[in-house]
Amino acid sequence: MTSYDAQTALNAVHHRQEQTFDAYTRHANSRPYVIVAALGLFAVCASFDLPSPWNTAAVLAGNALTLGGLFVHHRRAPVRRKTVGPEAMFYAAIAVLLLALFWTVAIAAHFLGLPARYTLAAAVTALTAVVASYALRPLVGTIVRRNGHS
Repeated sequence: MTSYDAQTALNAVHHRQEQTFDAYTRHANSRPYVIVAALGLFAVCASFDLPSPWNTAAVLAGNALTLGGLFVHHRRAPVRRKTVGPEAMFYAAIAVLLLALFWTVAIAAHFLGLPARYTLAAAVTALTAVVASYALRPLVGTIVRRNGHS
């Protein structure tokens, strides 16, 4: 094997690795799964405004929608890989920020005297999650690539 053959093989490996990262990132942020996750988030967060038997049903429906979507998302993934290190911390930070946004909007709606404050906060949080998933796609791609090369 010549050095040219070795370099060509290495370039092919890097090209396939980039294709894998692109497929993973594209599937992770595909529109149907983002919308299903946002609807599940909305149902769970808005359930605080519902009376007793209905809030439990809304939480169960929202969790079933989110977990069902996650299951289908995972099963249809063209590329499977573990979420480790900075990537897991990034997702956890996003979750904490969305939770903080939800409670901030709910408290602000309470002080403004708005009706259905949790539903309003749930809508703002779900829409923010959808917008953030598209806005943060390049950053997620960078984190995924960095984790794949380490």
